[in-house]
Order: sequence, then structure tokens, then C-alpha cells
Amino acid sequence: MTPAEAAVLLGMAATVDNRKPDEDAARAWAAMLDGLRFDDCRVAIIEHYRESSDWLTPEKVRTRVLAIRKRRRLEHKRQYGELVPPPGLTNAEEHVWLRDAVRAISNGERVDCAAAHPEPVAAPQHLRELIARATPDLTRQETDA
Repeated sequence: MTPAEAAVLLGMAATVDNRKPDEDAARAWAAMLDGLRFDDCRVAIIEHYRESSDWLTPEKVRTRVLAIRKRRRLEHKRQYGELVPPPGLTNAEEHVWLRDAVRAISNGERVDCAAAHPEPVAAPQHLRELIARATPDLTRQETDA
């Protein structure tokens, strides 16, 4: 979060609660909201003032942003199911993939787990053909029986 972004957020709050933001306040808010996305903070401020007339603080913005990000993850899980990393990754690579996927979902993106898997997972007939080519003796035994 930059001081310029924090100044915009403070300006939004000022239109509602008549606070008098200045450069020091913007720098302080930027420090306290560091690591949060501007768009998420903006949504948090809008949600806050739709539901409350309480004085808005960085802690309230941070709490709402975390709730927004959690809602996105739960909604993604509800719509698309559990995250399934692509096959063939090491434990470390799987950890990185999952971390990046959760971050992307929290940011409002969709992670397509099916696209992360090779075609045979989505095409059973193709998988059967691959197995038949890899194990010709077993396939002949089945046809002979």
C-alpha cells in the first residue's frame, strides 16, 4: 500500500465521517495496511459504511479485507471443489503451487485445477488407449479370454 493509495482510501472515509486526512495520516495508514491490495481495502471501506456509522480505523479495514479474501476462497471451493495440484510436482513445488493458487483465489481470480492436469485425467478413453499401448500383453490376454 502506498501513501498515495492510502490517501485515496482516507479521502473515501472523509466523505462520510468528515475526518481531515493529511500526509502523515496517509503514511500511517499505508504502513498499517501494508501488504493489502488497494481494491480489497476500497471494498472493505464501502462495506463498512454500508453497515456501520462507526469511526473507521486501519484495523477495521484489515479485518474486513481478511474476511473478503476468506469469502472468495470459500466461494471458489464451493464452486470448483478442492485445489488439486498438477501431478508430478515435488513436495516443495506442490507447496508453492498451492500457496500461489490460494493467493490468486484470495485476489478474486479463478484457479482451474482441471487445466493443471494432463489430458488423460479428463479423457478416460485416451487413458485406456495409453494403458493398452503400454501393456500389450495384458490387453491381448483380455481379448483372448
